[in-house]
Amino acid sequence: MVCHRNADADAFLSAYALSRLLVSLAPECEVDIGTPGGVTVLTRKLCELYPASILEEGRKDYDLYVAVDVGDPELLKGWLSRMKSGDAERVLVDHHPLQDSDVYDHVVIDESATSAAEVVFRLFEELGVTADRNTAQALLEGILFDSQHLQIAGEGALRAVVTLIDWGADIAQARKALSSQPDYGEVIAKLKGAQRITIFRLGAWVAATTEVGSFQAQVARSLVYLGADLAVVAGVSEGEMRVSLRSGQRFASATNLKLGTDVAEHVAAKLGGRGGGHSTAASFTCPEDVSGVQKVCIDRVAELLALEVHEVK
Repeated sequence: MVCHRNADADAFLSAYALSRLLVSLAPECEVDIGTPGGVTVLTRKLCELYPASILEEGRKDYDLYVAVDVGDPELLKGWLSRMKSGDAERVLVDHHPLQDSDVYDHVVIDESATSAAEVVFRLFEELGVTADRNTAQALLEGILFDSQHLQIAGEGALRAVVTLIDWGADIAQARKALSSQPDYGEVIAKLKGAQRITIFRLGAWVAATTEVGSFQAQVARSLVYLGADLAVVAGVSEGEMRVSLRSGQRFASATNLKLGTDVAEHVAAKLGGRGGGHSTAASFTCPEDVSGVQKVCIDRVAELLALEVHEVK
């Protein structure tokens, strides 16, 4: 099971649950969980709650690769070349739009799902397998994490939550597991991001941009919490420009704009990078020498919505 780079809670928990499903179907199999580039701070905590064989790089040849919650195959990093070079079956389980069908032999995708965990839950149902309590708990936490604690959950996610509770999962325990104090680096990144903020007005909408060297996604999310309808945060890390985009649910519903396909993929391709995501959350990478990438994203949104951009001084 291979997660995307710097695996978040949904990616890891979905991979963990899938590993338990596979073992229930084929008890003799051995499963590793690949985490290229490591995991987030929260995911590191969850790894202690759900012990598994976790490897940043593979240690052997495998008979089966399952990419989980990946979006862009480039986020598999070194695992991608390993997958392409072997004779193993390659499967994708995801809720992002498919970007490269040539990588996989089989795909299981539901773009209407708010989390990869919701897609994995449906695999349990369709195969007639009832998850044990621990696995049900992992799936519940994955759904809560990616649905913003059910704020953007659809009917499918809500039905899954009810069934998982019937299987023994505890929603209070899930909320506790997903709560964590931000580490020092994240706190500093958020404060620096707020200090460097540039504000734009697009019609009735307010957009905020800033630059930080790490925790771009967390900073973008915090700007939306502050009141921005749209946030774009960029920064150079490990020799590339990393950009995270977030929007509020009201903005997404009113504009029908999909940050992943309409903005991240388009801008990334224009700048020689790769990216994708969902309606309210997306990211992409591009060469580190690209300047003004946040404004490029804002201009793309303004173009799609036929609005003028004005910087707020």
